[in-house]
Amino acid sequence: METGPTRSSWMARVRGHAKFRPYTWTVVALSIFAHLVALGLRPMAHDEAIDARFSWMARAGGVIEYDPIYHGPLRFYLEGFVLNHFGITPGWTRLVAALAGIAATIIIACSTRLLGRFGAPFAALLFTISPTVLTVTRTGREDSLTGLVSLALLLVIANGLIEPKARHIVGAGALLAVSFTLKETTFIFGLAGFVFFVGLAVQALRRRDGGARAFFTRLTALGRQPWMWSFVAFIAIFLFVFTSAFRYGEGFKSGLVDGIIYWWSQHDVRRGSQRWFFYATIYIAYEWLLIGAATLGLVVAIRRRPTPQAIVGAWLATMAIVQFAVYSWAGEKFAWLALHPLIPAVLLGGLGGQALADRLRNRSGPSPARLRLAATAVVVLAIGTAAIAIRPAITDGADTRELLVTVQTTTSVPEIADRLAAARTAGTIGPILIDERDSGSWPWAWYVQGWNDIGYFTIDPTVALPDGYDAYLVSASTDPPPVPPGYTIERFPLRGWWLPDYDNVTIGDIARWLFTRETWNERGTSDQYLIIKESMAAPQAAAATD
Repeated sequence: METGPTRSSWMARVRGHAKFRPYTWTVVALSIFAHLVALGLRPMAHDEAIDARFSWMARAGGVIEYDPIYHGPLRFYLEGFVLNHFGITPGWTRLVAALAGIAATIIIACSTRLLGRFGAPFAALLFTISPTVLTVTRTGREDSLTGLVSLALLLVIANGLIEPKARHIVGAGALLAVSFTLKETTFIFGLAGFVFFVGLAVQALRRRDGGARAFFTRLTALGRQPWMWSFVAFIAIFLFVFTSAFRYGEGFKSGLVDGIIYWWSQHDVRRGSQRWFFYATIYIAYEWLLIGAATLGLVVAIRRRPTPQAIVGAWLATMAIVQFAVYSWAGEKFAWLALHPLIPAVLLGGLGGQALADRLRNRSGPSPARLRLAATAVVVLAIGTAAIAIRPAITDGADTRELLVTVQTTTSVPEIADRLAAARTAGTIGPILIDERDSGSWPWAWYVQGWNDIGYFTIDPTVALPDGYDAYLVSASTDPPPVPPGYTIERFPLRGWWLPDYDNVTIGDIARWLFTRETWNERGTSDQYLIIKESMAAPQAAAATD
């Protein structure tokens, strides 16, 4: 049986790969470009607008009380700083998420001691061009920051599995606390980690001379002090953030219990209305290269038992598989959650990429021609994956034909917002009333941020509109209210979505979607009416009502 290199020889090999090479800088530069180009192009989604409003409230360090519906609160302070100092456009509201994606790329690319000289930049490339990862890390939500912290946790623990040190234990405690201050998905991450260490403990009991027993022996030798400092770091960070620097006393208890209670209560609500195989569908549709590389990395780790690389491979595989299983089981399903199982898969893919590179250099392995063919296939798949990522992540982020675009504000909203803003600048429009029915005030509340004379009201469509407003944004879920004399009306989609009908899909439907993005069942929209004085209506809108 192939046992692979010993622990000392493997560590010596990966330490020799620490040089940061030109192709690594190329991957980092690609990540910077991919994360920042046209960052404000996509309209602000409903959730993005609400989160940006909380960030604006936190811009001067105000108290943000934890609410599991909106996650946080750490991200609100980080984004609030950006909004306060740079601006409130969609691009600035997404900057923290984009910077987290770039930082994750750099961290992965620097992980040569763990993934190898080629494996680290290869994993960074997988992360950068992944359609799922790039789309989520360019979205103004908490998932990008949470992913960055979970990546750091994965790497700290992976290095600790090879050669545990006190800094690994303390660092893991601090990072775990930071993760909790960002999003409740930390509970799922923690569950997956618990499953791994239980399995490792069972393996240690079964084999007295195995790598698992050796790990626990070295871990025990560190004593209690690192665990004490890890606990102190966790409590200090958790307490400071959730209490808003000790100004909100209830925050500590709220952070400990409210998140898990709320999300457990939401399991049967099934927010997102997706089937159990939703995330598998996303991975099949978009992530062929990443999943293929991760599978290769898993095979390599299994074949190299009982080396430290095998334990690291088992750690990453467990974190990917268990998180994927839990997210698939959980009632709530949204495309942005697909990010989290992919992060350990990216690192596993780095191990697979390093193994392939080693084989290409080693003539004693399989046929060189066959390996070159495999390398060519990887390059082709990388180019194809990057091309596929462009539409949902950069150029067409409002196109709900993409599975990675969930419920999204349409391009009509920023267009109308620009029209209203231009009219206000010209002094031709005054007060505006926004209908709160069907969550219709978002993302408008963000687009009209700082405007005077904005009213919010639940409109009864059977009675006349309130007087005193030059424009009305009214829900189109019912017939429009009576239009006052001298006003015109136009209907537009506020937000759109696509819920694939998997019960009536054919192979031909799937093929057409893959190549043309033609959906096999109709998409939905939530519409509004713009009721505005005729003198202020856009020329094309006025013509349409004649």
